[in-house]
Amino acid sequence: MIEDICNHAIILIIIMLDYLYSDYLGLYVTVEYDKNVIKSLSMTSNKPAKKPVGSKVIRSIETYFKNGQGDFSGYKFDLEGMTPFQRSVLEAISRIPAGETMTYGEVAAAAGKPGAARAVGNVMAHNPIPLMLPCHRVVASNGLGGFTGGLEVKRKLLKLEGAL
Repeated sequence: MIEDICNHAIILIIIMLDYLYSDYLGLYVTVEYDKNVIKSLSMTSNKPAKKPVGSKVIRSIETYFKNGQGDFSGYKFDLEGMTPFQRSVLEAISRIPAGETMTYGEVAAAAGKPGAARAVGNVMAHNPIPLMLPCHRVVASNGLGGFTGGLEVKRKLLKLEGAL
């Protein structure tokens, strides 16, 4: 038994949690990551109990909040458990440049499913990594549409990027 244990490598994965407060949004942005793989990103008005680490990920988000032009290209996103359609939608929105928007219908077409605008909205509602996978840049054909962080946050993000 001990030999079996010694013959197997033990891999320890450390998931880091870091946050920053955005004066611009009035929210805490919390990021869960492992090295350069982003697991999730959430926004809340509640201050996390843990002290911030000041990671590279957080510095990238801070830069985004300063000028609306964050570079998140060096990160990978954990999309485990997502369907091929969900992945294609998130890939499509990752290509929307700061300062530009696309409608739900345009994203559906870009994801290879024209006419699936409502399904795109469902993917946006469950986006595990908003800001970095910029679902706030997806708008309804007749206005802003929804946003997990609330419409006021969506307006502020689009204004920060120069899209409004």
